[in-house]
Parts: sequence; structure tokens; C-alpha cells
Amino acid sequence: IVFRVQQELGVPVKLVGLGEGPDDLAPFEPAAFVDALLG
Repeated sequence: IVFRVQQELGVPVKLVGLGEGPDDLAPFEPAAFVDALLG
């Protein structure tokens, strides 16, 4: 969904939510995101 939002809206992704609270936001790192998806 991250890449689709960026593609559709042209808005850069700066943060990613890792949980449910505001303290669970972390900087978006594309390489780490892809590594986590592919294992």
C-alpha cells in the first residue's frame, strides 16, 4: 500500500506506522521495507 499511495497521490512517504500509537511511527526506509517484505 505504501508504494501505491506514493504512486497515486505523488506524495512522498516519510513515516511508517509500526503499531497503533503515535509513538510507533518510524522514518520510512525503502531498503529496509523491501528486505522485511522479502525476508
